[in-house]
Formats: sequence, structure tokens, C-alpha cells
Amino acid sequence: MTIVMLWLALAVFWLLGAVGRPEFSLRFGWLDAAVLFLVGWHTVAALWATQHGSPRPAVNMLWEWVGLGLCYLLARQFIATAREARAVAAVMVALAVALSAYGLYRCAYEMPQTRAKYQADPDRALRDAGYWFPPDSPERQLFVNRLNNVEPSATFVLTNSLAAFLAPWLVMLVGMGLGSRLIRRQRLGMLLCLIPIAVCLLMTKSRSGYIAAGVGLALVWLWRRERTVRVGWKTPTVILTVAAVLMVAVIAGGRLHGDLLGRAAKSLGYRLQYWQSSLHMIADHPLIGCGPGNFQSAYTRYKLPEASEEVADPHNFLLEIWTTAGTPAALAFLAVLAGFAAVVARGQRNEIKAEGGGRRAEEAPDTEPSAQHSAFNIQHSSSNPQSPIPSPFAPARDAWWHVLLGGGCGFLVSLPMGMLSAAAPGWAAVVLGLPLAAVAVALMLGWIESGRMPRWLPAVGVVVLLVDLLATGGIGFPGVAGTLWLLLALGLQGEQPRALPVAGAWAALLVALALAVACYGTAYSPVLGCQGQLWLAEREPARAVEHLEAAAAADPWAAEPWRQLAALWFEDWWRQPSEDGFRRFERAEAKSLELAPNSAPAWLAAGDWYYRAFFKIGRGRAKGAGQAMDKAVAAYRLAVQRYPNIAVFRAKLAEACRAAGDRPGFRGEAEAALRLDEVTPHTDKKLSAEMRARLVRGLRKSR
Repeated sequence: MTIVMLWLALAVFWLLGAVGRPEFSLRFGWLDAAVLFLVGWHTVAALWATQHGSPRPAVNMLWEWVGLGLCYLLARQFIATAREARAVAAVMVALAVALSAYGLYRCAYEMPQTRAKYQADPDRALRDAGYWFPPDSPERQLFVNRLNNVEPSATFVLTNSLAAFLAPWLVMLVGMGLGSRLIRRQRLGMLLCLIPIAVCLLMTKSRSGYIAAGVGLALVWLWRRERTVRVGWKTPTVILTVAAVLMVAVIAGGRLHGDLLGRAAKSLGYRLQYWQSSLHMIADHPLIGCGPGNFQSAYTRYKLPEASEEVADPHNFLLEIWTTAGTPAALAFLAVLAGFAAVVARGQRNEIKAEGGGRRAEEAPDTEPSAQHSAFNIQHSSSNPQSPIPSPFAPARDAWWHVLLGGGCGFLVSLPMGMLSAAAPGWAAVVLGLPLAAVAVALMLGWIESGRMPRWLPAVGVVVLLVDLLATGGIGFPGVAGTLWLLLALGLQGEQPRALPVAGAWAALLVALALAVACYGTAYSPVLGCQGQLWLAEREPARAVEHLEAAAAADPWAAEPWRQLAALWFEDWWRQPSEDGFRRFERAEAKSLELAPNSAPAWLAAGDWYYRAFFKIGRGRAKGAGQAMDKAVAAYRLAVQRYPNIAVFRAKLAEACRAAGDRPGFRGEAEAALRLDEVTPHTDKKLSAEMRARLVRGLRKSR
């Protein structure tokens, strides 16, 4: 939420500078209106999910998309000249260099140390990292699997996310070098920037990243044939040779396993399962989706018996938008892409015609935006539509140095902002990344000042990212999706701003202020307060109840504090049974289920607690035992409704039915559990040998 608050603050300050001017200049057309419609409909879907699903993740995703929309709209206003656009691209390439270097550093140094620390004391290592999972839980196993992963991830949680970020900027860097007349020193500088990005991307072993980068390089090569700036055969030959040498070096070093194609086929098979389930989800929720942030809870209801895991997104950008926000949002996103393609194609044709008439693109002035009229912009409202209208923050001269300074400040700000995350990257990311990023920018200064970024190049970057996101998730994740919206804005750079009455600035300012207040009150402040209290509860077990109650009060939409309170109060009741203690547990458990009504694991945990309570009370000989078993059966049934194709859930419901005296219910669920156990190929989804034996014995006795 910190990033979203910063975007909102930037919008407010920009609009404050606009309200004192006689006119309000704005780059905005129907393409931008389609972006607003997409964000607006996504917001509607999120508000629906707060009433029908888990409210906290829905509200969080609402603001993430608002932040992405602001990223695009503000970039449209601030990037006014071609040189500024090149400076922005250079800063992003420098960021890719820094993240690549940090990812390689983590592989070589940080991760081996972390693995050794975990092996020495797993529980302490988990708590130091800000996590806690029971020893035999699937969550801990997932944590261990990621810990043992040798691929670089840099500041990202997943290696695929890092690859999705690197691939478009690698292709952009190649296109930046091929699309300009550069002296040998400048070309060598770009090549040096390319090396760490290429090495890190290769080491991620991301098949989708490889394919996306390959598609992008092919497009750069094909479009280069339409260029007017002639580049000889030596440059692409050198680049391709270096890439081949790097790949051979990585293979020789043992980083790419021989079973790469086999794992790729298996990965594609998993994704086909995700997509099939997602299509069934869309069929049931075509208009509004399952709600942003609620995909994982909804997915288990549709998950195939042979599918591998309970994914948090469908690993496809279009299906992700479609399943979470409905058909209107998916159509709006496609309209944005189609409109962007049309603008870029028309602009490229105009560039070719102009250069064919004897004018070179690099000779066009960089200090003023193009005056070419765009059908995607609103009409002039001033009396002199031919006069250029400056942006409220546009300086008298090109502000490309401000872009570079802002990039450096961004690195420094990332350190305190990272401390607010659950897994802060620490000092190494900045200490290592900032100098390398500065060197990368210095190597690209010649290109920034006098190079060329063809209009089609950001469009190629968009294609690269979308090809990657066809098989990976992240369209709503700012670390990945921010690149998409920035590239869209860069591809539209050069359009003339249009004049509006100053009342438009006042109206926009009021909207921005309202959004800032709403974001602070519904997301930033409550989430930060809740996370702080949860962190204290982990580190001060003696005061855990106090901190968890404070966390629940800080964020009334968060289910996690209530879940932890229910667990604590149940264990207290287990040690010293009392009626008041059990009521405290039930209140907390009911509240946690109210805030996560579609979570199959939450209902399973409730069933487990009531099932244990039944035996603690005394199997029906004591008061309340029957009620505990009835509640256990009801909770297990609701868990099975939300996750019908998993053997363990069915088996637990079967055993609860048998304990409650429901023989037909036991037989039906036991047979379903054994059937699912046979179908699934995944060890973690199979029944334990002991549970399977109990079900088989019970079926024999019930005949």
C-alpha cells in the first residue's frame, strides 16, 4: 500500500500545481478512458467481493489496481519529450541491471547462508523471517521448497516474476542499441548492461521468460528491417554471439538441467489444468468474477482431482482479469491493447513516411512533444488549438536529468519502504544495486542524449511481457505489471496535451484527495497496524492475546488475527476446559470464518477443532459433546463443498460422519476419498497410510 499512497500523493501534488494556472493541460483520450473503465470495473468487483468473499484481500487488490492506473495516467502526463522517454527507459534498464546483480549475489552468497541457518534451527529461522508454519504443514513444505530453490529471485518472491520483469527490458535494451546510430564506445556500454540481465534471465530457468525474450528479439530483428537508421551486420552478430557464449557457459556450469524440456511439458500440463478450472469459474461468475484477491479461495471449488496445487492465480493474464473481475474487465483490457496497437501502428507509418521524405527521426527536436493530432486525444478547448500547451509541471527545457535523479532517489527510498514488507531485502540490494545502476545509466548517457527509441520498441516490450504472462501470474502485481503500464505510456509518448478549463483540475484534485483519504483509511493504516501487532504477537508469546486483539481492532477486515486467537483460545480450553473458554474460542472462530467464508482450509481447521473437542468432552457422555460433533460435521461439509476434489477433506468428513453415527454418510465420503486418493499423482495430496487403512476397515465393517 505504500507505493499506492505515493502515487496518490504524486497525483495530489501535480494537481495542486495545476489549479493555479489559467488552463489545465492533460493528455487523455478514449484509450485512457478504457483504462479508467478497467480500473473502475475492477473496483466494482472488489467491492462486491467484500460482501461475498474475503474483504481484506479484495480491498488490497482494489488499491493495487488504482495504483497501476495512476502509474499509467501520470506517466502519460509527465513524460513530455523523446529525451525524457529515453531517460525513463534507461532508468528501468539500470534497475534491471541492479536486480540481476542482486539476484546473482543472492544465489552465490545469501541463499546458502539462509539454508544453513534454517537447517541449524528451522523454527527460529522461520520466526526471524517473520513467518510461522507448523512443522508438518503444507505451508512450511512450500517455504522449504522455495528455500532450496537455486534459481535467482532478487527482491521478488518467485523466480518467474523476476524473469517476467527482466525479459522486456532485455529486449528493450537490444532494440535501443539497434535502433540508433551509436559510436563503438556507446554500443559497448549497452552490451555491458546486457550481460548481467541475460545471465540472470538464463539462470531463472523460466521457460516463459525464455520464450517471451525470444519472441521479442525476433520482433526487433523483423522490425529493424523497416528502420531508416542503417545498422551493419556486425552489431547483431556480436550480440547474438555473446548471448550464445553466455548460454553455453551457463549450461557448462550445470545451471540448466538436461530435463528442461520434460519439466516444461509438465509445467504446461499443470497450467492447462489451471486454465480449465478457470474457465468453469468464469462460466459461473461471468459478470463480476470471483472478486479480486479471492481467486485462490474460489479456485479450490473448481480444482481438478489430478491438479497439483492451490494456485493464487490462473497463470494467465487474461484469465486472471476475467476470473477476478468479470467479462467487462477482460473486454476493457483487450480494448486497451487493441487501441494501443492502433496508435503505435499509425505512428510508425507516419515516422516511415516522414523519414522517407528526407527527415531523420533523430533530427527531430527532443524538447517539444509532437504536434501530430491523435484520434485518441480529446479536442482542444482553447481558442488557439495550434499553440503547444505545456504540462503544469513541464519545465522550460527538457527535464531528462530530473528523471535520472528521480531514479536514484527511488533506490534510496526503496530501503525504508522495503522494511515495511514481510520479507525486506535489506541493505545489500541498495548497496550493490545503486552503484551498478549508476554505472549503467552512465554507460547509456550517449543514447539518452542523442539516441533514438522507435515508437514500436515499447510495443515490443508490451508483447514480451504479455507473452510471458500468458503462462505466469502477475498482472495485478506492481513489481511486474508496473512495467506493462509504463511501456504503454512510453509507446504513446509524443502526443500533444489538450487544454481544459481549470475547473477540471479542481475536480481531479478533489477526486485524488478523496482516493488518498480512502486508501489510507481502508488499506494503508489498518494493514500496517495489523501487521505490526501480528509481528509483536510472534515475538512476545506471553502477550500474544493482547497483541492479536489489537491487530483485530486495527484491521476489522483481516481474518488472520481472529484465526490465531481461535487457535490460542482453543489450546487454552484444551489445557483447562471451561465453558467461558470454549465460548471465547467459538466467537473468534466464527469471526475468522465470517471474514474468510470461502476458504476451504479455514473450514477444515474449524472441523478439526470441533472434532478434537468432541473427544475431549467425552464422546457424548458429557454435556455438549453432541453439539461439538454436529459442528464438526457441518464444518467439514462446508470445507468439502469449497474443495470437493481432495482426498484428505473427504476422509476427515467420513470419519466425523462415522463418529456421529451417520453410516451412509461415512460410506459415501470414504469411497470418494479413496477414489480421489487413487486419482491424484501428487504425494502431498494423498492420504496417509494410517488414514487410508482406517477408511478401508470402516468400509468393511459397514457392509
